[in-house]
Amino acid sequence: MDPSNAAGPQDPGPDPGSGHLTRIGRFQLALLPLGMLAWSLRSRRAALVFGVAGAASILFWYLHRWVVAGLLTPALRRRWLYAGIILLKLALIVLLLRGMMICFPLEAIPLTTGILLFSASILLEAAYLVFRPGASEPD
Repeated sequence: MDPSNAAGPQDPGPDPGSGHLTRIGRFQLALLPLGMLAWSLRSRRAALVFGVAGAASILFWYLHRWVVAGLLTPALRRRWLYAGIILLKLALIVLLLRGMMICFPLEAIPLTTGILLFSASILLEAAYLVFRPGASEPD
């Protein structure tokens, strides 16, 4: 009997993709004030709408991170629970967009760019990996 495995299965350690997810979150946090500054050149209202949409995008990103981590469990019931949470998250996004378009109908472009903040951060992470292919953990 191997004494190193006597206590049962060991923890596999941290997920190797968590470094990428952390960097994407950091990119979003850096892009939010830059975008608000850029939109404030147009109007305060545009900067406000971008900020609210960007903050919602960041909150949805961290919720997505938590849900995906929960889906990686071997328990089938927990997977179904997290799958339901994903559907609720999508419904919240739709309700947020609908509410924002009702409140700010003339600010569709700042709203859209704020919601797409996560896409820009994923593209930045891809560029980061192109220029630093060996970097898998955040600095």
